[in-house]
Amino acid sequence: MKLLSQLIFSGLIASTFWSCTPTEQHQYYAEIETDNFISQNFIGNGIQWAAYPHADGPDAEWGDIITPAKWDTLYQRLDYMQPQTMRVLDQANWRYYKGRDKQGNPIFDVDNPEMKTLYKVLDYCQSRNVDVVFGEWGTPFHMHDLETKNAKINRLENAYDPQWIEMIGKYVEHLIKEKGYTCIKYYNHINEPNGDWASTNGDYSEWKQGVIDLQKEFEKRGLDQYLTITGPGTVPQYTKKGFEYTGEDWVTKTIADIDTIIGAYEIHTYLGTESTRNGTAAASMHMLKDMPEVKKTGKRFFVGEIGVKDDWGTKQQELNVEAAKKDGYASIYDSQMAVYTYQYGVDMTDAVIQLMNAGAQGMIAWDLDDAMHTKDDLGKINQLKRWGCWNILGSELIDRPEDENIRPWYYPWSWLCKFFPKGMDILNMNSNLPEGVRMTTGKLRDNYTIMMVNNSATPQEVFVKAPVKKSTVLKQLKYTDEQYKLNKDMGRPVLEDINFDLKEGGLVQLPAHAVIVLSSL
Repeated sequence: MKLLSQLIFSGLIASTFWSCTPTEQHQYYAEIETDNFISQNFIGNGIQWAAYPHADGPDAEWGDIITPAKWDTLYQRLDYMQPQTMRVLDQANWRYYKGRDKQGNPIFDVDNPEMKTLYKVLDYCQSRNVDVVFGEWGTPFHMHDLETKNAKINRLENAYDPQWIEMIGKYVEHLIKEKGYTCIKYYNHINEPNGDWASTNGDYSEWKQGVIDLQKEFEKRGLDQYLTITGPGTVPQYTKKGFEYTGEDWVTKTIADIDTIIGAYEIHTYLGTESTRNGTAAASMHMLKDMPEVKKTGKRFFVGEIGVKDDWGTKQQELNVEAAKKDGYASIYDSQMAVYTYQYGVDMTDAVIQLMNAGAQGMIAWDLDDAMHTKDDLGKINQLKRWGCWNILGSELIDRPEDENIRPWYYPWSWLCKFFPKGMDILNMNSNLPEGVRMTTGKLRDNYTIMMVNNSATPQEVFVKAPVKKSTVLKQLKYTDEQYKLNKDMGRPVLEDINFDLKEGGLVQLPAHAVIVLSSL
């Protein structure tokens, strides 16, 4: 009797996950088109990891407080995530630019504790074959560190200041040729240059000239054999007043003017909750306009920063500000307190699926760790930028050891990284999906990964199938609110057998507000 009960129970579980009923007999279905590509040679998803400018040496605001054990913890957590790309940005004066000598010439120095902290980040990337998007936030002493000693004297002029361009060349040459960090594949010259918060103050001509001069410097040093410049790295939803072009024009202007220089096109986006959940993420960031022009160049396109954050004046943003104030340590107007919630993992996955289906070939999440940045990077511990998967210095900074725990959204983001490795092709599909359900599929040789999200309050089921030539067994991971909770030890979950063969097809059950991964990797 016990055996019979087990067999009946097993049959019920199997029927929950799969069925061989033909696709057309199901209301909701997805037929994957294995030779019809949305994009090819995926760059890969990753995350932003700074070299802890407030804790990178004895002279830093917080001192040299990241212990070897903390570095080991970071490495272990990243090993589960398996980021395919890492964005690492700095300021010149945080690492190699140490002021001016008596003759007024810049002092270039790479023998210091701050550089050794950066090496720990790059050591990880080099040893794990993670491609690095490297660069600097902006021209030194324009937007950062304005209150520091000799800021006016040490200030460089603009994006194409020849002293800065030469130092960048020496710096990148040191990292790639001397230190061997060939993981550095892309260079960002100035973060979000269309913004009034950027050192360029929205001036496209200044940014463009900086890129042209920097490319010449890279070529002079033979660095163009190792890395390419990406751009424009703008926020398309933002337009700086006083210019004849809008935020959404920067990509097409860059293509028209300096396509021979740009190695990959890149933008940033912070998507609203509603546009994410109603399936209009790509349209809201003008991506549908940019992608046809990018495709004509034959170059790849990725999102160098992505997060979910609502506009000022919305109810969601008012609630976010209230939560930041209550926290006591958050930068009130530059934090996303939803990173503590289960739902943030669903929303981020939803956004990425939509952008992958629109042609983006990689997304870099903002960001890894609350301990990396503070408001205006002044190092005030009550102004942490709360965007991370944890705060690795929760004990040391704010006496909250629980703040070091992994937050739920780390898990689906990890799956977006590890199960969509670089080199994958993203596939089209013929589908009829329920409201609130999105799906994307990647193919790498004979391996497949399917990512599905149900961002609605209603459980759903979708029949999924592909015309593969041979049996392709997919295993599953599920992100549900019953399993993934804040301050709960969620371990390192792995794919589980569910008896799903992509060739035969199967019925995938999607709980409300859940993420499902099916993969043969």
